[in-house]
Amino acid sequence: MKRALPLLLLVLLCRCGGSGGGDATKHPRPTAWNPDDPGLSARLDDAFARWAAEHSAIGAAGAVYTPGWLDWTGATGVVSTDTNTPFTVDSVGRVASATKPFTATLIFKLRDEGKISLDTKLAQFIPDYPNGDRITVEDLLRHRSGIPELQLADGFFIGTAILEDQHWFTPLEIMDWTHLPIPMLDVLDGTLVPRKPVTVPGGDFHYAQPNFIALGMMIESITGQKLADVYAERILRPLRLEHTHLPVMDEPLDPDGYSNLFGLLPKRIPTSSLVQSGNSLNSSAWSAGGMVSSAHDLVTFLSALLEGRLYSAEDLADAQDWLPTDDNTPVGEGDDYGMALDRQTHDGLTYIGHDGALPGSSSTMKYVPQLDVYIGDVTNCDLVSLDGARDLELRVAHALRNEPQD
Repeated sequence: MKRALPLLLLVLLCRCGGSGGGDATKHPRPTAWNPDDPGLSARLDDAFARWAAEHSAIGAAGAVYTPGWLDWTGATGVVSTDTNTPFTVDSVGRVASATKPFTATLIFKLRDEGKISLDTKLAQFIPDYPNGDRITVEDLLRHRSGIPELQLADGFFIGTAILEDQHWFTPLEIMDWTHLPIPMLDVLDGTLVPRKPVTVPGGDFHYAQPNFIALGMMIESITGQKLADVYAERILRPLRLEHTHLPVMDEPLDPDGYSNLFGLLPKRIPTSSLVQSGNSLNSSAWSAGGMVSSAHDLVTFLSALLEGRLYSAEDLADAQDWLPTDDNTPVGEGDDYGMALDRQTHDGLTYIGHDGALPGSSSTMKYVPQLDVYIGDVTNCDLVSLDGARDLELRVAHALRNEPQD
């Protein structure tokens, strides 16, 4: 691991024993690491700073949390390279796909109230949608509906979002884009591909944002409320997640970020130079990836979810009913996906939660059962790949167990 000069220039702020949220119950004393270790906080500071420097993060905040034993937060870098405003532990980021467990939580709450089931069909909410009479809520939650990816794959849609950045995409409009009578433009290789289902409902895993756009539509239809208000009423206020919200129409692109479009550009540029309005980005991500949050709010939310404080035990068991993302790999030997929860195994540890990345942002919220610890982060730049999230997770594990970082 490089001890690069930029590491010395990072502005590091840390806070131990920060404010909690919700009604977390103190966990049993950890056995895999020592919560009374006087050097623990400094090691976490160092691990986070090294991670941020290695991945050239412009601004980042992290949180490591075990209820009753550890509540570390740290931040590094700046919110803006123009103003050099420090990124703090309360700075927020657009968390991208880490939105999905929030959306699934609302679906499970509605299921507990008898207002929807895992077998409910998409056609009940979007009549005449292709295969809508066969696509179930469970298929959508598992990314096994056959609906094609759009927001991260179709050059025509992405180009429209950039050129018409003032436009607020409605959920139905996004769903219509998935089956227009024109091909998609593959953003990776520039080829034209059919705009049609990629698999039969309940078939192979195919990660696609419109699955969760459809779920957001269902939530609004059932509750008769705006999705942002449902999040606030049923999740954010009860857990006291004061730094989390879903942007609504005409909110600015806030927080702004820095992006190289995941390596397509030679250097990162402000996302505000790509789009002047937040409307197109916020609306196209919406219930699949539109939320804004802080690192500490993310671990607070994930702990409430996995500890059964958000919905029923039956729902939680279903959410963690793992299937492989690659049907040629047995469960437990690769990346598994439940219902808006991901499970990965690497470096001898298991990580349960969700990552997210958008142009100008990335996020992580994971639980490591072997260490009984929650790890979260938000940044204002897109890291090159999910290897960035895995690197942070491993560095935290080393810090907790007092193992070398290099």
